[in-house]
Amino acid sequence: MTARSTAARATSARSTAAHDADSTPAAGKDPRAAAETPDGDRRLGGPFWRLWSTTFVTSCGDGLRLAAMPMVAALFTRDPMLLSLVTFAGQLPWVLAGAFAGAFVDRHDQQRVMLWSDASRAVLAVLFTAALLTGWAGIGLLIAFALTMGVVETLRDSATIAIVPRLVPHTALDKANSLLQGAAMLCVELAGPPLAALLLVSHTSWPFALNAVAFTVAALLLPGLAGVARPMPKRGGSTLTADVADGIRWLWRHRLLRSVCALVGIFNFALSSVVAIAVVYAYEVLGVSSVGYGLLMAVIAVGGVAGVALAAPLAARLGRERTVLLCCGVAPVAFATAGSVSHPLLAAGALAPVGMALAVITIVTTSLRQVLVPAELLGRVSSSYRLIAVGMSPLGALTGGAVASAVGLRGPFFLAAAVLTAAWLCALGPLRAGPASRTAEDLTATDAAAPTSDATTAPTITDSADDTDTGATAPGKPWTGER
Repeated sequence: MTARSTAARATSARSTAAHDADSTPAAGKDPRAAAETPDGDRRLGGPFWRLWSTTFVTSCGDGLRLAAMPMVAALFTRDPMLLSLVTFAGQLPWVLAGAFAGAFVDRHDQQRVMLWSDASRAVLAVLFTAALLTGWAGIGLLIAFALTMGVVETLRDSATIAIVPRLVPHTALDKANSLLQGAAMLCVELAGPPLAALLLVSHTSWPFALNAVAFTVAALLLPGLAGVARPMPKRGGSTLTADVADGIRWLWRHRLLRSVCALVGIFNFALSSVVAIAVVYAYEVLGVSSVGYGLLMAVIAVGGVAGVALAAPLAARLGRERTVLLCCGVAPVAFATAGSVSHPLLAAGALAPVGMALAVITIVTTSLRQVLVPAELLGRVSSSYRLIAVGMSPLGALTGGAVASAVGLRGPFFLAAAVLTAAWLCALGPLRAGPASRTAEDLTATDAAAPTSDATTAPTITDSADDTDTGATAPGKPWTGER
């Protein structure tokens, strides 16, 4: 028997186990994740709303902190490179620890991971507030604070993404993710910037103190999810490093997710190159104050709110992969336009479509992973995805700061437009050939022909290379009309 035939047999067995584990409530899975009745397949249920409540509360605090950090940094320095380091530090943890965070989440109770993450961030926010009150804070401490909060955030975000499919049916994933993203968008992008600017007029510590309060409240709400999300069964002899490698390998072998990941990574690179210098751009080019900057960010966030409302309808009509293509095709025009104008409202209006694109992309790609990736691998595969997609953000922030220092504050906008246009053209082929081209009858036939096996088979990594031409996937729940 050749090595190739042996690998093919192993692939078939692993695909069988993964498909059956998704269609049958196996040990360690919450049976509610598989319960999709005709009249209730879109009801989200109490546990989801408990999760949504904690997301809303933490997002309220995050909105104040994330909006305040660049404004506080601008009080310490106007150097574009130093300002970009604050953004860089907040996003770097996805490169350093993101993949390990996902593997860790797959091994532990996700509710407890979220609880301890929120409690830890509350303590960090209290300590930084004390530093501001006592005059110990500076640009270096602010960068360290952003880095530390980012590390804990990788655990919180990974656990949230992994727990959602175990709280709602697959047909309600777009709706659930839209609600979660809507809460974050409303608080972080829309309400956060103007409120943070107003609070900073009183004292620089107020946004961070309220951030600590928000994390404390969220930690008190999370015990309501106890027992809902239990850890999946571990594979025999598996180590944390091996789990990380499994997640990266699974993602790399899946053509559709790999292509989406690369395109979203370039989108985040482009966006971060602009965001990193946005505050000094607003002050020096657009000529606004701190309060004006906060209001401009709120105008841009209106686009994000629109994106939350549009995500599910667009995904249902176009398919998730083509929705991503559409959003990434609109953003370069917005970047170039914003870099060409000098009026604050024109710049904000030009960037509003970027906010909309970001919201839509976040929602539909999260649902895409939750549908295609087996539940027992979701944490590590999602973190491997974000290692690349979000990991491009710190590189973009550094590049934006360097370009602004070299050629001026308008440079990063045109760089973002050029880089994203090139990536969009490269992604046209793989994403247009994705699952949207498959008919409902094809998908029904795939489900009917899928083999079955013992549902208690230990989870293993599936080689999805055989599915890359059609965008189909052997493991997890196949693509269905619920897109």
